[in-house]
Amino acid sequence: MLHLLLAFFAGLFVKATDWMDDEEKGTGKLKYLLAFEYGTTIGYLLSQAGFSMLFLAALFAQVFARKIDTHTHVLGFVVAIAVMLVLGVPQFESVPFLVLLVAAFADESEGSGRYTYIQKYRPFLKLAAFAFVFFGRADFFLAIIAFDFGYVLYEWAKGNIHYKSQST
Repeated sequence: MLHLLLAFFAGLFVKATDWMDDEEKGTGKLKYLLAFEYGTTIGYLLSQAGFSMLFLAALFAQVFARKIDTHTHVLGFVVAIAVMLVLGVPQFESVPFLVLLVAAFADESEGSGRYTYIQKYRPFLKLAAFAFVFFGRADFFLAIIAFDFGYVLYEWAKGNIHYKSQST
């Protein structure tokens, strides 16, 4: 349960960092603290959680899709890998890693054509993680749902706070 709670907070902090970089145009130092925090949290999960291959695949998909494109996300990535190396590298599970890597990369790739709206929801990693439920690995699915819940909750809260502040 602790690992799922940490996955939730990792999603919350990743989205907060994204927002500070994208919407606030990189101002402020809080984003570096949040990037360090999500890097530490993800690094811990990489080292200690049974679903570590999910986060490892998602991290490397970010690299391959060239989405680690700000100083804060470089910091988060480097901290995550450093913490994992200090706490212990997880046992590598090649099949889950490769399946989840391809799915995460599909979510991160720029789509074109008729179905690009689907990519807005980033469904491929969730679907791949859900498929593992049938092989006794519900932890992958629960972890991505926890992460995404934090990510979406921050997005929702920011939108509502912004909306309310404009209407008063």
